[in-house]
Formats: sequence, structure tokens, C-alpha cells
Amino acid sequence: MTREQIPVRCTLMRGGTSKAVFLRECDLPHEVAVRERFLLALFGSPDKRQIDGLGGADPLTSKCALIGPPSSPDADIDYTFAQIGIEEAYVNYEIICGNISAATGVYAIEEGLVRAEEPFTTVRVHNTNTGKILRMKVPVRDGWPLIEGDFAIDGVPGTGAEVALDYSGTSGGATGRLLPTGRVRDRVHVASLGREVEVSIVDVGTICVFIRAEDMGLTGAELPGGFNARQFAAAEEIRQAAAASCGLSSTGAKRITPFQIVVGPPRDHTALTGPVATREIDFVARQLNGDGWVHKAFSGGASTCTAVAAQIVGSIVHACSSADTSPRRVRIGHPSGVLPIHAQVDQGGVDGSGWVVREVHFSRNVRRLMDGTAYVRRSALEG
Repeated sequence: MTREQIPVRCTLMRGGTSKAVFLRECDLPHEVAVRERFLLALFGSPDKRQIDGLGGADPLTSKCALIGPPSSPDADIDYTFAQIGIEEAYVNYEIICGNISAATGVYAIEEGLVRAEEPFTTVRVHNTNTGKILRMKVPVRDGWPLIEGDFAIDGVPGTGAEVALDYSGTSGGATGRLLPTGRVRDRVHVASLGREVEVSIVDVGTICVFIRAEDMGLTGAELPGGFNARQFAAAEEIRQAAAASCGLSSTGAKRITPFQIVVGPPRDHTALTGPVATREIDFVARQLNGDGWVHKAFSGGASTCTAVAAQIVGSIVHACSSADTSPRRVRIGHPSGVLPIHAQVDQGGVDGSGWVVREVHFSRNVRRLMDGTAYVRRSALEG
């Protein structure tokens, strides 16, 4: 180490189908602009390969979790999620990231921030991105979170101990309403398609805009390489229109939500992990991003939103789903296989939408991968 570099302690955690660098808030610069330059330098961004930093050159591994003392009396820790740009120099704080949030409970126990209780420890996590409280049920033995178990996730090799996440209290995290426009469906004009399309905008977990696959010339069962530039452009137009209709600013820092979810009826298809039969799923769904990439699996925040949308009668997802009961386990067919989410949605919402989320939860497995010291160039903080 030389005076030209700044050391920072960090931990690399896998949560579900994502990886993130975990940092303590107290170890980072307080000034927002300096902190963001610090994070970009730590990850090696902007650079396609992120070769000079810890980033994995993939959106699912260019993630950061900032952990601090609770600022809410109902929480054990604060958790701020940051999506780090790869080829673009941005740090985005819009979303919860369900996969990485699963790792926060395990991290908190391992770091001694929460007292371990057997056989399960409940960790209350205040997500500062949305102001919502997440609850993690972590299996514990001999004072430590269990790692080994028989819980499998499509998109992750092997098995592990099951960490259960309760997202029941995350409605309206971005807009204050489960249905931000007050409608189950909206119509938006898409210039690149030369016509209007119907969409559903739902805000729970992570705000999403749902699009019928057939309106994009798709089935919804395509693999990540099966989308063309025109479809990405149309999806981005729809995202921007949805954001505007919800009153979400498009100025300032780069915006990545609402997530664009393309949905189609269940069908036999081949995922990255092998064949998926119609009977195994309720519908197919693909998560697109305005940067021109498709999620290789499905994000945790988007999966909770999708499961809830599937039970709102009249929504795009509900119309594509083969099941029509609540509560139920919603089975999402995604590029890496099948993701089950338990949800209960009833009519009678207090926000004027006519719907209320009674319950939504899912499970992930988690593992600590590395502890150590990373180094950031001082020159990178000069702006």
C-alpha cells in the first residue's frame, strides 16, 4: 500500500442470483459526490470489464450494500442498496434488490450487529432506498447462520440454507401507492412501434411496468440474447412513459425503474438451465433494462411485484397467468428456470387503488464469499 491509495474493509456476499460488495457506512466518505466517486473507483467503473476494481462486469455482480446502525426504531440495521454502472459512471439508489437484501440478515448476524437466536433469527432491515422495513428469517445453529441446506434456486449451482424474506410491507416504496396511477391498466404511445400498447404499473418491492410479450413481437420465453434493438428501444420508451405517469423524475441521476417486465402465457420452453414445461409455471416473464440487457434470472424486488400483479384482476400479468386464486404460490418462468413467490392480494386498498397486499414473501440462499481490504486510488476522488 502507498499513500496514493485508500484502504477500505469489505465483504463479498452472494445473495440468491446476485453478488455484492458489503461496506460499512462509517468507512465511506460522507459527502455524497465524493462517496459516489469512491464507489465507482472501488468497482472499476466506468469500464466494460471493470478490470481496475471489484466489479464483475455484469449488472448482477456490480452491486453494493451499505450497512449502518438503524435509523428506524422498528429495525435492527439500515441497508442502502447501490447499483453501480459498468460502462457508465453512475451510482443508482432506486431499488431494494431482493437478492442482495437476503444477504443483509446473514451479514448482520455474522458481524454481531444482531444477536443470534436458534433455530431462527429474525432480522429487521430498514431499506433506506424505499423507507420500508424488510424482515429476514435466518436459520441459525451454534450462534452462526447456517450455510448448508437443501434449498435450491434456479440460476445458482448447488443448494444452501433457506433464508425467508417478508416483503409484505413494501407497497408504494417509490410512489406511495400500490397502483401509482390508480388504474389496473394504462395505455402509452410507443413511437418506435407506431401505436399504443396497454401496460400495468405496480409498485411493491421494486416498481415495475408490465408489457404483453405479443405487443413487442415476443413470446416472453426468449433467452437474454433473443431481443433486438427495436424491442429494447420500445421497452425504454414504455419505461419513460410509465415513470412520467407516476411522477418519477427523469432528470438528474440515471433512472433504471420502473423495471420493464415482458410477460406471456405459460409455454414449454428451454431455459438457460434446461427445459421448462408449461405445467411447472403460471406464466413466462423477462426483465429488460434500458441499457440493452436482459436479466439472466429475475430480481427479487421485481419478483415480488410480479407475483402481486398476477393476483390483481385485470392486470397484464393476471391476464397472462394460468392460475386465478389468492393466496397462492406464483410460479414465474424466467431465463434460468422457475421462481416461486407466495403472495396474497385482496380488494379493499386504502390508497384508492382498490387492492391491498396482505402478504408476499420468497426465499433465497446466501453465502459469504470473501472478507478483506480493498484499495481505492486517491486520484479517483478528485472529481
